[in-house]
Parts: sequence; structure tokens; C-alpha cells
Amino acid sequence: MFYISKNPTTSKLYQKMIQTCKYFFIKNPIIVSSHYSYSLDLDKWCIGKTRFDFSQLICKYWITENFNFTFILPKLYKCDAKEVTLMNKVIFFNDLSMFTETAEDITISGVTVKNPDDSIVPFEKIFEAFIYAKKFQFYSKSSLPNFTSRTFNELLKIPHFSKLQFMDLENIPESFDIETFYVYMKENKTTKFYLLFDKSISTPYKIRLETINDEIRSTKVLNYKAPVIDYDGLENEKKLQLFIQYYLS
Repeated sequence: MFYISKNPTTSKLYQKMIQTCKYFFIKNPIIVSSHYSYSLDLDKWCIGKTRFDFSQLICKYWITENFNFTFILPKLYKCDAKEVTLMNKVIFFNDLSMFTETAEDITISGVTVKNPDDSIVPFEKIFEAFIYAKKFQFYSKSSLPNFTSRTFNELLKIPHFSKLQFMDLENIPESFDIETFYVYMKENKTTKFYLLFDKSISTPYKIRLETINDEIRSTKVLNYKAPVIDYDGLENEKKLQLFIQYYLS
């Protein structure tokens, strides 16, 4: 019984245990919640309508549905959330294992993922870890540092990449292999891509992106999922046409 109290296998089992006997909470204090939200009225992070100063709590946290509370990561006991948002933090790759068994809708924004030796984890390794990913959004405040010329080829080797429903990437560098993506794009019937390129890309690279966009816009009947390929300098009218095809395809 002591082992079970210290290592509950499900959140329902843990909640049943602490309702039966407060001893279990004292020995292993965990707050279980579907999610945490910020209350504008109370100006605090809350569980339901209850305010908490999380820095003062010594308990651990178990999130069951929606994780968007990155700064409690060091105190996170377990996460069963299907929707996961990680923001503005340096995270070690091993920490991602808290989310990868259940997450389907993943947003990573302003996050640097590192190996134990402080090197930056390649983008494809991050995506590969989320084996049940259906939607994957990855944003950076500057040009994505973990993209190389091999990134897209490596993504193609990952079995669950072909099952992805949506991928949104921002500040993509010129090292992104647009030609390999172009070949894949013409056969892709599953994934909606929104690709926003970094402002630093060269004029020749922009010209190639525009050529691909023009081909998409001029095709009356598309046999693939139309992506939005966005970059600094793309005309608003063309962007609107791309979005229309994106939503209709």
C-alpha cells in the first residue's frame, strides 16, 4: 500500500485514495487538475476559481487534459494531457518524456531544447519524441537554430510524420531544404503546412518560394494539401489566395 501511495498509476486511483484517507495526500501531496488557467478577475493562476501562489506550494502537480503552465515543470509529477503548450524556457530533452506518451496537439514557443551537454537538440528529434502528434506548432523569436539542410529529409524517416494533420513553423531559415519539401508537397494528402520563413532569407530563395506559390495559386484542381508558404515581401493578395486554397484543400 505504501508503494501504491507513492507511485499511483492513474489520477483517478490517486484521487480515490486521498478521498478515502488523507494520509495518502500527506505522504505524497499531489494536486490533480485537468488544467491551470489564469484568472483576469483574480489576477492569479487558478485551479477552477481557487487562487494559488504556486511558488509557495510544496506539492507536485498532475495535469490530465491541457498543459500550458511551463514554469511548474520542475514540480510536475505526471502529465496525461493531449494538448501541450511549452513556452519561453530552456528545457532538457529528457524532460519532454513527461508529455510524449499522450500529447496530440503540441505548441512549442520560444523554447530551447537542449541535450545534457548543453548542445541544441535538432528539430527532427524533438518532433520524433511526440509519437502521437496530430498538430505540431513550433515558434521561435529568431531564426530556428535547430534546422539544417538535413532536417526535412530526417522528418520523412519518422513514421508518424506522414500521419500529421497540421504543422506550423515560424522563422524558418534558408537551410530548410525547400526542394525536398516541394517534392513531398506534391504527394501530400494528409498534412496542412503553414511555413513562415525568417526575414534573413536571400532574394534567390524568395524567388524560388514565389515560384512554388505561383504554381499552387494557378492550379485549379489540387491533388494535394495546399501549404501556405509565407515570407517577408509576399504580396497580400497572393497570400490571401494561398490561404483560400489552404482551407479548401
